[in-house]
Amino acid sequence: MDGCWICEGVYGPKEINGVRQLQTFKGYTVDFRLQQFRKIPLDAWPEFIEFDSPEGERLCYEMHEEATKRLNDKVGKEVFINI
Repeated sequence: MDGCWICEGVYGPKEINGVRQLQTFKGYTVDFRLQQFRKIPLDAWPEFIEFDSPEGERLCYEMHEEATKRLNDKVGKEVFINI
């Protein structure tokens, strides 16, 4: 996935009290800098999914759909953006 401004705007890092915090999607931490989804459960091995892997591309597509829906709700009209 090449940089999608919609996805990065919704799921990109947010600055809270001067600290940049990564956002989550479907239980995965989204890291646009490293281009991966990460899940680190306490009782299992960490899971790293690259954006350009088959599973990562599926998650990116779902994340883009959700980000577009959130933008549509916020703006109040439909936005058509293809990735």
